[in-house]
Amino acid sequence: MGIMAWAVVSAFVIGALCAVRLPILIFTLLVSVMTVAFALTGIVLGYAMPTVLMWSFLLLVALEAGCAGMNGLFFLLYARKRVAKREASPLEATSKYSPD
Repeated sequence: MGIMAWAVVSAFVIGALCAVRLPILIFTLLVSVMTVAFALTGIVLGYAMPTVLMWSFLLLVALEAGCAGMNGLFFLLYARKRVAKREASPLEATSKYSPD
């Protein structure tokens, strides 16, 4: 596995870890800044524009996928917990009045 493949895997893990504490808007702004910084660094170092754009996009997708995956996991855990201790809603609760 090449170094850039490890960078994509690391970006996914970083995105997942950031989902734990960062609000999605702050995370998206940070990802945007990091992507622009990565692209500018690649351009300054003399890499070809298509290569820089491809890797920037892959890192962006990996970061966002990590965050989305972790948020999806949180939702599934929350939804399962909610279903397990499901309570009757006020409309489903028994009433002391009979329906007409």
